[in-house]
Amino acid sequence: MQPIGLAFKKQRAKRYSTQPNGELMIVHLCLSCGKIAANRIAGDDNSYAILKVFDHSLSLEEDIKIKIADLAIRLLLPEDKEQMLTSLFGKAYSQFIT
Repeated sequence: MQPIGLAFKKQRAKRYSTQPNGELMIVHLCLSCGKIAANRIAGDDNSYAILKVFDHSLSLEEDIKIKIADLAIRLLLPEDKEQMLTSLFGKAYSQFIT
């Protein structure tokens, strides 16, 4: 499985929730069969490697983007970056990014 992008898990509407999206997920592509799956980020995953996955996902081939969209997975876009950084590092994420 190769990580190819990031997405937020769809979250059910919660009346008093302050978090607009669900948890951050890594979208993987199986190199053997071509299956695409989204998996939760583990606590011991390297946050900086996850940032590289995000950057790489911005230049995915169009056919892969279509295949992901057909699965009702919404890849994160550049305008989602701040929300993604907050999810990874917290509100003070700027101290971790140079």
